Amino acid sequence: MTQFKKLSIKYKLIVVVLLTATIGLTLASGALLFYDRVNMKATLSEEMQILSQVVSLRSAVALSFRDEKNARANLNTLKVRKNIRLACMYDEKGDVFVSVSHGLANPTCPDNETRWGRFFNGDYLDVYETIDRNGEPIGHLFIRASLEELNERMVKQLVVSVTVLMGSLFLAFGLTSRLLRQIYLPIVQLGNVAKEITKNNSYSMRADIQNEDELGDTVNAFNNMLNQIEKDREEFTRLAYYDTLTKLPNRRMFTERIDLSLENAAREKEGKIALIFLDLDRFKQVNDELGHDIGDLLLREVGRRLNAAVPDSATAFRLGGDEFTVIQNDITSDEDIIETAVAIFREFTPPLLGAGRKLKISASLGIVISSGNDTSNSIMKNADIALYRAKDAGRGCYKIY
Repeated sequence: MTQFKKLSIKYKLIVVVLLTATIGLTLASGALLFYDRVNMKATLSEEMQILSQVVSLRSAVALSFRDEKNARANLNTLKVRKNIRLACMYDEKGDVFVSVSHGLANPTCPDNETRWGRFFNGDYLDVYETIDRNGEPIGHLFIRASLEELNERMVKQLVVSVTVLMGSLFLAFGLTSRLLRQIYLPIVQLGNVAKEITKNNSYSMRADIQNEDELGDTVNAFNNMLNQIEKDREEFTRLAYYDTLTKLPNRRMFTERIDLSLENAAREKEGKIALIFLDLDRFKQVNDELGHDIGDLLLREVGRRLNAAVPDSATAFRLGGDEFTVIQNDITSDEDIIETAVAIFREFTPPLLGAGRKLKISASLGIVISSGNDTSNSIMKNADIALYRAKDAGRGCYKIY
C-alpha cells in the first residue's frame, strides 16, 4: 500500500482499472462456470434416472425368466450413450445376472449393492434403480456414467473465459491509456490553481499533505480552501440571519420564511399558516427611565420566553427594536394559534428583575391566518392592523384580523 501511494496518478489509474476488470471478469466467469456445471450435472442425473427406469421396465420379464440374452441386449442399448461406462443387472439375491461395459480396463460390478437413487462418485455418476414385476422387486439395476463430457465442456469454457479475460484486459489498458490525459491533466491543473490561491493567501489556506502524489496535493489544497470558506460562511450566516442580541432569527430570515410558508400553504389544500406580530407595551418608557442596558436585558428575556412559548410548528423572530413575530405552520383551526397566544402571555406573566425593580412584561399581539393566498406584504399588513387593534383595545391582549 505504501508503494501504491507513491505511484503517480497515471499508474494508479491503470492499476485500478486493470485490477477491477480482472476481479470483475474472474468473479463473473467463475459464477457462470459454477452455475453451468451444477445445471449440467443435474441434467445428466435426470437423464440417467429416466434411462435407468426405461431399461428396468424392459428388463423385468427377461430377469424373471432368467433370459440372459434379452437382459444383455437391454443393457447393450445403453451403449448409445458414450458416457455410460458400466451397467450391471442384479437378481433378487443381489448377485450379478448380466453386465456390460464400455471404455473400462477392469470393469467390475459393485458387490451386492442395495443403495437406491443417484450419487456422484468422483468422476462418475452412479444410478441405482429397482426392477419390479407385478409390484414386487425382483432385482435392481446399476449404471455408471462418466463425467468426461462435463469435464471437457468445462475445459473449453475455461479456455474461452481466459481468452475473453485477456482480451478485455488489453482493451481496458488501451482505453485507459487513451483517456488518461483527460483525467490526469485537469486534476494537475486544478492543483496548480489551488496552489496559486494558497500562495496569494486568498483564503488563508494551509496545506496538510497526506498523499504523496498530485491528487493528494490537489485534495489537500481544496480541503483547506473549503474549510476556510465553510468557517466564513457559518459566520456570515449567523450575522446575516440571526439577531445578535436575542439570538432569534432576524428580519432577513423572516422574509424568506414567510414566503416559503405561504407557498407551502398554497400547495396544501387544507394547510394554513398563522402570523403573529408582537410589540412590547411601553418599551420606550423602560429605555428612557432605566437605560438601554435594562432595555437590552428585557429584549433578551422576551426572546428567550417567546422561543419557549411557541410550539414545534412555529418559529419566533425579532424584526428589530421591540418588534417580534411568530410564524406557525400546519394550522387546522383558530384554536391552534389562540393556544400559542395564550402560551406567550403565560410565559410573559412572571416579572423580570432588573435595576433592583420588578419589570412587568406586557405585549400586544396581532394575529392573521392565511391559507396561502396572500402575499408576504398583504399578510404582514393585516397582522399589523390586528396589532394596532389590540393596542387600541387596551394593550396586553391579542386580536385576530
